[in-house]
Amino acid sequence: MAEKNDQETQPAEAAQQLPTAKLLNANHRRVLAVTLRRVELAVWRLEERLAQAETLPQLALTRFTNPPDAAQRTALLQLTQQIRQEIAQLAADFDLPVAEEDMQRGMMAEFTLLWCDLEDVRPKKLGGYGAVHPQAYPALDPPIQRLIQLVLLIDAVAQGRQDALRQWQRE
Repeated sequence: MAEKNDQETQPAEAAQQLPTAKLLNANHRRVLAVTLRRVELAVWRLEERLAQAETLPQLALTRFTNPPDAAQRTALLQLTQQIRQEIAQLAADFDLPVAEEDMQRGMMAEFTLLWCDLEDVRPKKLGGYGAVHPQAYPALDPPIQRLIQLVLLIDAVAQGRQDALRQWQRE
């Protein structure tokens, strides 16, 4: 008898099953989509790194250490696939919006920030961290200037500027 009373006291909404997509409001769905997008992109970057694990680039200022062994790579790739499946299911269930990421704008944004950072390591600016030896100016400023020009050229090429493409082809 007690069970019957409990069932009778449940709200009417509970008896009416809503579609999964209707369980969250627009703000909830937006936050969920943004977070899942971040996970999805992190998984993609992990897959890219794992694909290059045996041929890591030889960089001047960065050494990659402790790459995963074959068993770890296999497990990590399987886990990334599971994550992708979970994200795809959640996206379908909750009718999450797909966002477009403009690759050219992303490149331009990243290299514009790098340009700002490079400007901040010119000898004049480094003076904010302490006295800069006078000989550092001619030793550091020209290569930083060249890097700035190259970074700005990448930005211009990403913008689709034909003059930048011609300039790069001449060099």
